[in-house]
Parts: sequence; C-alpha cells; structure tokens
Amino acid sequence: MLSPIELRHELHMSPELAFNEYNTQKILSEALKELGVEFHPIAKTGLAVLIQREPTAPSVLYRADMDALPIKEETRWEYCSRNEGLMHACGHDIHMSVMYGVIKKITEDDIPGNYVFIYQPAEETIGGAKYVLDEMRERYKVKYATALHVTDEYRLGEFASTNGTLFACAMEITAKFKGLSAHIAQKEKGIDAIKNAVAFTSEFYQNPIDNNEKGRRVLAGFGKMFGGNVRNAVADYAQVEGSIRGETLEIVIENFERLKVLAEKYSGTLERGSLYPPVINNEKLFELFKDYASNNGTFIDCGMKYTGEDFGFFTMKYPSLMFWAGVRTSEEVWGLHNPKFLPDDCVIPHLVDFMVEWLMLLSNNV
Repeated sequence: MLSPIELRHELHMSPELAFNEYNTQKILSEALKELGVEFHPIAKTGLAVLIQREPTAPSVLYRADMDALPIKEETRWEYCSRNEGLMHACGHDIHMSVMYGVIKKITEDDIPGNYVFIYQPAEETIGGAKYVLDEMRERYKVKYATALHVTDEYRLGEFASTNGTLFACAMEITAKFKGLSAHIAQKEKGIDAIKNAVAFTSEFYQNPIDNNEKGRRVLAGFGKMFGGNVRNAVADYAQVEGSIRGETLEIVIENFERLKVLAEKYSGTLERGSLYPPVINNEKLFELFKDYASNNGTFIDCGMKYTGEDFGFFTMKYPSLMFWAGVRTSEEVWGLHNPKFLPDDCVIPHLVDFMVEWLMLLSNNV
C-alpha cells in the first residue's frame, strides 16, 4: 500500500494535460483499490470516491484537481517529470496525494461521516468541474463542498481565504486579424494582419481596463501573440491571446464587449474561450474555517485574488469554502506555474491531518 508521499512521487513523474490524465487515473485507481474504497470514473479521466457511514445523511464533497501544465520541469528532482515538456507546476500532485492521504486515514481510523471525494480532470484549461457536476447531477446528497490550493506565497502552517469572492471570474479571449499576403517587395498590395494586431494591442496598453475600485475590480492582459508564415511576406493572419479577470461575471462580459469593439476597429474579431465563474466562499463556512485555521495554524484574510479556478462551478451549486494552503519551507519563492515550483514532501502529512480535521468539522455541521 502506497503512502501519500510515495503516491506523490509517482504522480509527479507522470504529468498529463486536461482530459488526458489516463495514467494518472490508473495510478490513483490502483492506490484506491488497495484501500478497499468504493470509486468509479467520472468526467472521462476523473474519479469519484464514496465513503458513506450513514445512508440517509448528506455528504461533504472534497475536490482535488489532476491535470498538469505544458511546462518543461527545471527542478532536477529525483522524481521529476518523465513526460517531456509537461510538469505538475501548479501543485496538483500535492492536491491528489493529500486527498489520498485523507481517504486513507478516514478509512483506516473508521472516522464517521459521509464524504464524496472528487479527483477532477481539466482544471487548468477546459473547466473540468462543470463536466463533473453534469455527471453527478443529483446522484449524491451534498451539503458542503471544499477544496484547497497550495502556494509558496505563504509558509507551511499558514492558511489564507476570504469571505465572498476569493478568486475572480476568468474568461479566455482570442483576438484574430485577417490580412492579405503579399511579398515584402510589394507590401503595398497586401493587408498586414500583424500591423493591425499591433495597433490593437498598442491601444489596449495605452488604455488598460484595469480597475480596483470597490465593485469594479477587473483586469485584462495578453500573454501570447503570433502571425504570418514567412519573414519576407506580409502576414495574412495574426492572433493575440489573453484573459479578462473580474469580480463578477457581469463586469467580465461588459469588458469583453468593450475589447470586441476595439478589435473590430482594426478589422479583427474577438472570441471567447473558457469561462470560469468566480469562486465565492459561503459566509458561514468562512467563519467556521477562520476559527479552525486560527486554532491550527495561522489564518490570513487574503481578500479577492485575480486567480482563475474552476472550483467556482462547485460554489455555484453548493455552500462552499476554498482556501490557500501555504507550502513554503525555505526562503525561496518560485510561484505557481514556474518550472522550479516544487513543494517539499513534508507538507503532505501536515495537510492530510489538517484536512481530515476540517472535513470532520464540516461533517459535524451538516
């Protein structure tokens, strides 16, 4: 039977992208079989684990995400990624291992309560949470939902959350510009898509939509741009990819429409990609967690973050609580999605104990 740390090593060596977590699912399934718990596939590459002590009572749902990122690992760790160009750079290997440790402890110690554990695929890009919820429908009687996210912004033993909106609504956006190809020697015969894309982004940067006033918290940015096919011809195509983040869905849509008009000004179009609703913490659960975390570590009210997280789909359906779990054990801060992000194994047993007690507290309040 694997320990949670041994499981982490296997998972970290086998990172997979959204809805391709087949080996991840296999590794988890084999470990769960050893525990003798009831589980079944969900949302293609995910898993749902059920522990029910009282058939008529509601359950507490706990979610851990599974997918990795298209990042080349630079940790030189003994258990570094074996899948070239992919890495668990967002801590999902920790999330899955901690949940496994929680299931193991609840099972072995015969801890009372009803629990639904969701290993969820496709958090990073596609919003796998909505697919999980579509399959769950009313299959389980869930009273509360909870999840953690590790970060080295905070030290081990520090826990951060806030009442209301913890993570912003996030919308992926793509601006596309079509031109007309022509040789550079006769560029006047072409329509330069790159020129239009640059004009669009230049005006955007001159008039950013970022606003931190209360009730108007929103920002947007672009992180990827490309166009053309060869260096000596006017580009007939250019594309700029980015994201809008805001406190509410309404303000995100409002600013999408604003940027759509700007793209059209330069003969472009603006398309919506994945859309994650805001992660909104329940006030009652926030107060409960604040007291619990303060008595079992250090609690930090971090306010709203512009991070995007598809746990927002869960918060739309159930009273929920999500929080940051600090994992920094040295002075180095790499940050999430960094090729050197690598929490120490020692954080896992610490977080397992913390989550077991937190789930028991939730279960006692259903």
